[in-house]
Amino acid sequence: MAATKTTSDHTALWLYAMCAGLSAYCYYAMTQTKVYVLPAIILVAALAVLLPPSRKRLKIRLGLKPSIALAVALFFGIALSAGYQKAKREEAAQLKLQQESAAKRAKQKTDREAEYAANKTKIIAEVEQQLASNQPREALATITRFMTVTKDPDLGRLQHRASVQVMRLDLEQNEAGLPPERLKAIYTTLIQEEPGGRDRYQAKLKAIEDKLEAQRKVQEAAAQRAAMDAKLKSQFSAWDGSHRNVEAAIKARLKDPKSYEHVETKYVVNTNSITVFTTYRARNSFNALVPGTVTATVDADGNVLSLN
Repeated sequence: MAATKTTSDHTALWLYAMCAGLSAYCYYAMTQTKVYVLPAIILVAALAVLLPPSRKRLKIRLGLKPSIALAVALFFGIALSAGYQKAKREEAAQLKLQQESAAKRAKQKTDREAEYAANKTKIIAEVEQQLASNQPREALATITRFMTVTKDPDLGRLQHRASVQVMRLDLEQNEAGLPPERLKAIYTTLIQEEPGGRDRYQAKLKAIEDKLEAQRKVQEAAAQRAAMDAKLKSQFSAWDGSHRNVEAAIKARLKDPKSYEHVETKYVVNTNSITVFTTYRARNSFNALVPGTVTATVDADGNVLSLN
């Protein structure tokens, strides 16, 4: 009997130790991986199996022995450890990829710097030849390849020349099809680059700026209308479509507000307001039920500005 009690005490001691260890491990896993749900579920389930009150109930209902409880706890611990190690491996692999990518970019930059330093005269001559042959896009591509790694003023001057030539080429080939923003940039540059054509380019720039301003106003009006539409839903009743504040304003003017019956409401969204048309029925001074129509102006927040 004493031996049985000692065995039970030893088992309980091991189970308590397992509870403490598993709790500490779950806490460590949660703080390191920043993943809380899975470790918490595992911890709750394991404690439910290991702690004496739950263990006794499980043993009574399921015939669960302490050794089985210990095996279950061990299984949970292994599963948690495997998940944590997998997360760490994935994190390390991602970090390695980022480091390799950064090292690759750094090497490419260094190689390109060395290439330009060793072949500057040849590269400059190639760009000059491309510009002389009316190939500004090709020249700009060559320049851009090295401008990311050098601030050489000689290359910078060639970049400006190539950009201006590309602008002139764009105008010659497809002026009507260019976006307004691109045309604005071109005309602004050519006003400075071609003094003889300044008046012509200024006139074109003015036309483009007017067009862009008109587009901006249209977009601004559309944005305001969209904002107005977003506020409309809360102003109207989902039951009968009436405007709540307009209805309240109508009732305030009636001889018998309780007799008010909504018939129909329509509205028009303006730039900064809403025009609401409401048809209703109500009793007049002679107790007759008569129709009525009102036109109300309402702001974006639903406040009634006027009621006619």
